Amino acid sequence: MTEDYVHPLQALRAVMVQKRRTLAESLLRSCKGAKAAKRYKKLIKMQGEIDVIDDAIADEQLLSPSLREQIAKDRTGEDKLASVETAAESMERVRARITELGELLTEAGSAKVSGQGA
Repeated sequence: MTEDYVHPLQALRAVMVQKRRTLAESLLRSCKGAKAAKRYKKLIKMQGEIDVIDDAIADEQLLSPSLREQIAKDRTGEDKLASVETAAESMERVRARITELGELLTEAGSAKVSGQGA
């Protein structure tokens, strides 16, 4: 079941890594100046987004059913409830960030398409 959540994250990560590579190649060819500075900032931001995706993948793998069962056996009552609430809050933050990244990718894709049509 965890794989159902990990695969889309891995696919998103692959897309982001490819965009990072393309951006890095363009930085190698570009002249110094304002455009290059913007691209460097974008590269740094993109790497941060990839790191967030990596964290989400790690969270999903950590929350695999067998590990959840093992944790449940080790904990009792309130500890179990607190653990579930903490995991739910963490997953909600990850989902929100993934949604945000998806929106950024959509905006970047539509900006690229509109820029090519001009």
